[in-house]
Amino acid sequence: METGGLPLELWRMILAYLHLPDLGRCSLVCRAWHELILSLDSTRWRQLCLGCTECRHPNWPNQPDVEPESWREAFKQHYLASKTWTKNALDLESSVCFSLFRRRKERRTLNVGPGHEFDSLGSALAMASLYDRIVLYPGVYEEQGEIILKVPVEIVGHGKLGEVALLASIDQHCSTTRLCSLVFMPAWFSPIMYKTTSGHVQFDNCNFENGHIQVHGPGTCQVKFCTFKNTHVFLHNVPLCVLENCEFVGSENNSVTVEGHPSADKNWAYKYLLGLIKSSPILLPTDDTDFLMSLDLESRDQAWSPRTCDIVIEGSQSPTSPSSSSPKPGSKAGGSQEAEVGSDGERVPPTPDSSDGGLSPSGEEDDEEQLTYRLSYQVQGPRPVLGGSFLGPPLPGASIQLPSCLVLNSLHQELQKDKEAMALANSVQGCLIRKCLFRDGKGGVFVCSYGRAKMEGNIFRNLTYAVRCIHNSKIVMLRNDIYRCRASGIFLRLEGGGLIAGNNIYHNAEAGVDIRKKSNPLILCNQIHHGLRSGIVVLGNGKGVIRNNQIFSNKEAGIYILYHGNPIVR
Repeated sequence: METGGLPLELWRMILAYLHLPDLGRCSLVCRAWHELILSLDSTRWRQLCLGCTECRHPNWPNQPDVEPESWREAFKQHYLASKTWTKNALDLESSVCFSLFRRRKERRTLNVGPGHEFDSLGSALAMASLYDRIVLYPGVYEEQGEIILKVPVEIVGHGKLGEVALLASIDQHCSTTRLCSLVFMPAWFSPIMYKTTSGHVQFDNCNFENGHIQVHGPGTCQVKFCTFKNTHVFLHNVPLCVLENCEFVGSENNSVTVEGHPSADKNWAYKYLLGLIKSSPILLPTDDTDFLMSLDLESRDQAWSPRTCDIVIEGSQSPTSPSSSSPKPGSKAGGSQEAEVGSDGERVPPTPDSSDGGLSPSGEEDDEEQLTYRLSYQVQGPRPVLGGSFLGPPLPGASIQLPSCLVLNSLHQELQKDKEAMALANSVQGCLIRKCLFRDGKGGVFVCSYGRAKMEGNIFRNLTYAVRCIHNSKIVMLRNDIYRCRASGIFLRLEGGGLIAGNNIYHNAEAGVDIRKKSNPLILCNQIHHGLRSGIVVLGNGKGVIRNNQIFSNKEAGIYILYHGNPIVR
């Protein structure tokens, strides 16, 4: 492109009419043309991304009104992800062909629907060859028997999402399959809509209603831009599964269950999924200010104004306790007979958390006499440093400078200091759930029996609980929003552990994080606030490291430790 040529505005207008292959060819002409193609990000690349019928807005469903940093990059990531299912096609062709000069086999397109060559999906599959494309035209397709996929195929709905409904139970016995733009509903004879035990399945822009999806290791799955309405996704011993930009609504049980240790036997798709995850943008903060989330003036006033700090300790009778506050013999740990004594000798009612779906925490140590003390005192340390101006309500628009003794490290700084936490944050094993929305149901994610799951950038709201981790399972939770749960936000039981870092946990009916029965998580740089009970509760031999968190404005104790709980708090 010469300087004396057309103005850039005219070049951009002309290039806006090109299709994707032509844009790629133009970008290879020279450096000037390459930069010109990149400059079409907010015009032609945005149009291509939003016009793709196989995907939705890059920030759907959590932030559909926020534009991505680069429309071209978002379109590229979806294009690469949509081709994952065909990565082993060359390997299969070379293994069955011994000819030195072989012709590339063309994929056929089989059309299903009224007025087309096939009237049902089953009849089209009977005639399909390797990697054929089966197009279902608008209508409702009800299969009377179980469909067994024996060859790799691509099944795509024609038209807008919702125009093609498939009532079927599909069992995948082949190495790979892709399904796109379909509405799945269970058949009359089985609630299982789809299952696979060894192959790779890819779902793009699909809706699932009132059924189950099962993936067993070494099988893998890749799900993007899908909606699950009262649908349960069961992942058993999966080495790696990816759920991105999905919406889970109205679950009667758990939306996603991850069970069993990741299988050591990995299928062909494992390395490609791992490469796709590493090539996509990460959600970890990159500077020291990322963790400081915006709060309104009322929240800041509640967080930083002078207040009493409650340290709640429950256990056997202390020799320093006054005799008048001793519990009556036979009183239970969770009952109303416990005494709480303030610094002025006032008796106040106890408030132990019952954060396990309405179960009292006293169930583990019922035979022991318990005593609760509440020690209240005014925060005195920061006054000489801060002065009186800081302790008042902040002025609108004024920046607040915390002294060095009170400034908390960002998540990035904490991960740089703690190599173990960094290794956990970078690990990908089992199930990766990223940028998804869980709402208006019973449970979010349930990880059990040595399962592994990583949750990054998700929203959990209006659930009974967000995440439950039990029986030697491990979770990694990075920068999720968890709010308005009817019980606790995060449960850990039976030696559950992992990393809970950079999350915003608030307005939950019970504790933000509930740790019990020898669970030992690492809790870093979270905001846990405005809970209707405690911020964090540790009991029943629960452990953990609670470090560098902002815990404020909860109705009860910030951290509640009772019944042999033994965390490290810094």
